[in-house]
Amino acid sequence: MNRTKEELAEFISKMQEQQQVVFKQAKQLALTKESMRDVLYELCENIASIMKVERVSIWLFNDEKTVLSENLTYTSDSVKIPVVRRLDSKHAKAYFDAIVSKRVHAVEEIATNDTLQSLPEEYFLNTEMASLLDASIIMSRGIGGILCCETITKRSWTDLDEVFIAAIADMLSFVFDRLNRLEMEKRVHELAYTDPLTGIDNENAFIEKVNKRLQTVREDFNGAFLYMKMDQFASIQSVLGPEGTKITLKKVANRIGELFPDNAIFARIAFDHFIIFTKDLGSREKNEFAMAEILSGLRDPVLIQGQEVYLTFSYGIANYPEHVKNAYEGIQAAKTALDSSQKVGNRKTRAIYDPEMYEQWEEEMHSEMNLGKGLDMNEFCLFYQPQVESLSHKVTGVEALIRWKHPQRGLLPPTAFIGIAETTGLITQIGEWVVREACMQLKSWEQQGLGALTISVNISPRHFLHHRFPAFLSECIQEYSINPQKLIIEITENVALEDTTLVEIQIRKVSALGFAISIDDFGTGYSAFIYLQHFSIQEVKIDRQFVKDIETDVKSRAIVRAILTLAKSLHMHTVAEGVETEGQLKRLEELGCFEIQGYYFSKPLPIEELNENLLASPRFPFLYLPLPSA
Repeated sequence: MNRTKEELAEFISKMQEQQQVVFKQAKQLALTKESMRDVLYELCENIASIMKVERVSIWLFNDEKTVLSENLTYTSDSVKIPVVRRLDSKHAKAYFDAIVSKRVHAVEEIATNDTLQSLPEEYFLNTEMASLLDASIIMSRGIGGILCCETITKRSWTDLDEVFIAAIADMLSFVFDRLNRLEMEKRVHELAYTDPLTGIDNENAFIEKVNKRLQTVREDFNGAFLYMKMDQFASIQSVLGPEGTKITLKKVANRIGELFPDNAIFARIAFDHFIIFTKDLGSREKNEFAMAEILSGLRDPVLIQGQEVYLTFSYGIANYPEHVKNAYEGIQAAKTALDSSQKVGNRKTRAIYDPEMYEQWEEEMHSEMNLGKGLDMNEFCLFYQPQVESLSHKVTGVEALIRWKHPQRGLLPPTAFIGIAETTGLITQIGEWVVREACMQLKSWEQQGLGALTISVNISPRHFLHHRFPAFLSECIQEYSINPQKLIIEITENVALEDTTLVEIQIRKVSALGFAISIDDFGTGYSAFIYLQHFSIQEVKIDRQFVKDIETDVKSRAIVRAILTLAKSLHMHTVAEGVETEGQLKRLEELGCFEIQGYYFSKPLPIEELNENLLASPRFPFLYLPLPSA
């Protein structure tokens, strides 16, 4: 197609003009696919006019360059948009090979061109195209697509045509590269500031938005941070599985957005944890009423996989500016309040932050970090409190009680660290250490001629129900060559609350090894009679709260009598804990309790002091401890 000088000058002028329009639009910071669509359509229309073709289209590759999809098409009135809008390399291999191997792919006669015969017949269904000119859109990651010009009349493409189409394709390369970069930046921003599961803000976005708001509020502004968690999250995961859990979290996130005030800022922190910042309503009564309304809405059943799931929530509150000065402090303080509330319950708990909570949390954190180190550094030891036969007052055994020789805080009782050990999982390691120490002491006593003594050890529910516990006890029998009847395993009634069937199996396995099972603090829980009815128990220990008032309180005395009568009829051994006075001792002896344990005879003693008392006695195997002076 020959052009006059005037036509060539106009051709070049229009191309330069079009370049300026495209580059100006592409440089905008707010560039999007939508904002560029009209510009690109106008570009394709101008290309059609300059190149004198009937159809101009832009096609883009997928990341794998196996699929070419139509992005935008301009056609003259006489030509329709092709029916086929997507080309697959599997069915158009020759065409794909051609466009990726050449800068410009010029086809003078489509009907006789081998590469175009691989295109689907439907592509040319609406209009019989005669000639085609493709130019690769080369982007930073490689060939990103093609700019395609088509005519309905046969056309011999000139060098100028090829230069022009290649120049326009290069402009498109700049546009699409910039669009991809902006999309990538937007995606990175979304990943940094959006929770991918629920679509709401994440912690980063929450902190940024709240701090930005706090910079603009008036001095008398009051706000509140709420750190909230679902109470049934673990159960939902177990019953509904990953998909059901995801649906539940999405619905909870949507409800939070609907139920809290419009100006509230909220985010998902992790798992089932949500943080909300909202304006204080002016009074405690108004705040509590509003929160009650919100919780009522959150508790409405959620339909998941055809099941109605009922949810409850626990939360902690930190007030701005009373407790905290910024978003980060607000999250930490509100979570500390929540954690503090959950020490007394697992569901529907709530608490308002108090600075003492943080001090306690900090102390617990230090204890937790030092606990594992204490095991490694052998900082634990056992104290032993004698158990004395009723009436004869002869020592028959001891209870082993753990102590922590803390390098800074001195000798710590179990109450100072067992709770932390339970939550961190170190309780199993500590329990195994106690059992091994007790076994070594039994072996030592046997070698000293004190083999008649027994040792009772307290085992936590978590440790007792561990699948390896019976195997561990069996290993101890072999390693220390002890008589298992001399090591009494003490468990609390709360063990039965975990899983009655599992408890029964575990007790049976432990008993089969020859160990006696003792129920500590008997009568204080909800499962006392379940133990007696279903489990193979050899001993019950009467809790100190019944012993304390046995001299003066008729009800306490009646409860102790009932426990002793029941245990005797079931052929169980009985031990009374917390005996501190002679009056208590006499009452228990009158009621027929087998053994006594308490400060009346002896406080818990380190092994050196206990051994000194035991070996000083002239009689064996029934040993006397000196009674405490009045």
